[in-house]
Amino acid sequence: MIADNQRLYAVVLRLIALRSGAVPRDHGTQVRAAFLSMIRTGDETLAQQLHDANIHKPYTISPLRSWKRSRDGAHHFSEGDEAEWRFTLMSEPTFEAVLRRYLLDRNLPHLRIGAMQFMVTDVFASQSHPESGSVTATELVERWQKRLDAPPSRILLAFVSPTVFSLGHDKESGHYRYASLPDLKLLFSSLRKRAVDVGLPPESDDFDAWIAQTARLTPLALDLVRVTVERRGIPAFLGEVSIDLGSDLSRRAYAHMLADLAFFTGVGYQTTCGLGQVRRMRTNRGE
Repeated sequence: MIADNQRLYAVVLRLIALRSGAVPRDHGTQVRAAFLSMIRTGDETLAQQLHDANIHKPYTISPLRSWKRSRDGAHHFSEGDEAEWRFTLMSEPTFEAVLRRYLLDRNLPHLRIGAMQFMVTDVFASQSHPESGSVTATELVERWQKRLDAPPSRILLAFVSPTVFSLGHDKESGHYRYASLPDLKLLFSSLRKRAVDVGLPPESDDFDAWIAQTARLTPLALDLVRVTVERRGIPAFLGEVSIDLGSDLSRRAYAHMLADLAFFTGVGYQTTCGLGQVRRMRTNRGE
């Protein structure tokens, strides 16, 4: 059953550095700390719940975006340099906490990411910024129900931050296992589980099997990278892929709905620490 009041938000903060300094390339734990600090200011109890809950978190966090990068990938700032920071919210309480702290505060606050202090100069929570916006679960469903007769056969996705899928912990070796290449079954299984979390209609495991048997992935521009999250080095990938879907129109439409959902939920491992951020590329009208 779809939760009619379930709205997903993508929020972008525009920042100005208050002094010179740098943020390291791998700063997922720093942006997560900044996010929870922000929520804590608006709702301390909620921030503690989000920190402690052993569930899919109702938010994702993107890495910082800046315009000065060194060879090692660090973000360098002089006083007055601009940056942008994006996060998504998948529950009304988290949005309300942000609303109280930022959107309704005439005195735009400061934000600390790592050792850097920023002033927030703009907040975007609508389509006034290409990386921001909102949608309800109902709207996502209705968008593709209207296209059930002829959903496009192709999906283009850009993985804009390092992406990896966790395969769990190997008890014998004691090592964590990861899938560090785009895998269609893992990709859509990840999105299908997130869809249920936000109130979208469920699909069975048969959908994953259909994807594995009939869909085809073509890398368009793909890079392998290594990132550090919580002191662990993790292999991951970045780049763009083309996905050709099978002929089942209903499942094809559902796959398109999941691709739209990815803008808000991300995919794979550690989306609350900057990994797995995905954008849909639209090259043809209607796709």
